Amino acid sequence: MEGCLPLSYFPGSASGKTVLTLITMGDVLSIKNLHAIVAIVLTFSVAVPSQAQVTMTGGKGLLRLFDSETVYPGLFYINPSYLTYAKKSESKDGEEVSFAEDHNLNLGLTLGLSQSFEIVAQLVPYQDDQKHIWGPNGDTRIGIKYHMPGKKGLLQFGLLGFATFPTAPEHNVRFEPFSVDKNSWGLVGITTLDFKAASANMPLKILINVGYRDLDWQDRFFHDKKDQLIGGFGLKFPIRSSVLYSEFSGEVFINNSDQVAFSQNSLRFTQGIRFLGPWHLIVDIAGDFELANRAPSDALLASNPFLKDYADWKFVVGASYQMTLFRYLTAEEKLARRQRQEEQNKLDSIRQKREKAAKELEEMKKNLDKDRQKEP
Repeated sequence: MEGCLPLSYFPGSASGKTVLTLITMGDVLSIKNLHAIVAIVLTFSVAVPSQAQVTMTGGKGLLRLFDSETVYPGLFYINPSYLTYAKKSESKDGEEVSFAEDHNLNLGLTLGLSQSFEIVAQLVPYQDDQKHIWGPNGDTRIGIKYHMPGKKGLLQFGLLGFATFPTAPEHNVRFEPFSVDKNSWGLVGITTLDFKAASANMPLKILINVGYRDLDWQDRFFHDKKDQLIGGFGLKFPIRSSVLYSEFSGEVFINNSDQVAFSQNSLRFTQGIRFLGPWHLIVDIAGDFELANRAPSDALLASNPFLKDYADWKFVVGASYQMTLFRYLTAEEKLARRQRQEEQNKLDSIRQKREKAAKELEEMKKNLDKDRQKEP
């Protein structure tokens, strides 16, 4: 699983949108590069606004980093994403001797509960174990994000709490971030700087995530060697119907400096573009670059379980589908509904009074007719 993760910030609204995120790697064929260039060129000719996006693993944000804001209440996002990368191995004389590949399939889920809460989840239907043609599933993560209420200004805050369950049959597989066969939990503080709230001419948005992850919730908090600091820094800038974004993200051991140097942790820089594609797809193309030192030797990897061999870089593509599960009324909508109900009640009252007056007139007419018949 990819640690602390994200996507969002397409102004406007539209229902039933879809989001896509792929990730390939290594020596990409020229025809694939051509397809990517054509897709980007075609996309800039589209100026249709789209709905808010979600992260690769669920929750509104960038690719891995979370936004303090939540998705619109009642909206449900299904976000499958495919990750693949390649890593070259070299012999002592510098000649290439092997070419290792990795494949991973994520499924991110996001549900807006209210303007302050959203539920996020990450499933891993497929995780390459480097042994079988089709690998097993990965771990499962479920969380809830809270957006501190108040007027949406320049500075906004949020909090994400999550739990991870060891549903994967094998852990700490090659190329993947560090994991163990234990129930874990984490807490992430989210800060968002939305300059658009201060000036419409500055639609820049900055995200800062800082959190703690305990990879075994039965041990002492903040003391185990597996405990990690997670989070990162990112920004995005919309251009017409597209968004340019950059982010630094990673997971760093906080009690392991004697065994794992800072540069040997899982640290990434991601540069990407997100745009509205055909069939209301939101296409995501990004380059993912590992910032850690070169892979440790096989002897160190065998003797130190905290050291990992990470991919040097990745190329990313994916998709997300949006649907409405329930109708949520905002304060403005509730006020409008109440006003409409009051107006309807007034009309009903007037109608009832008119009907009552008509009945009374009818009774008076009948009584007058009877009196006339009685006259000699």
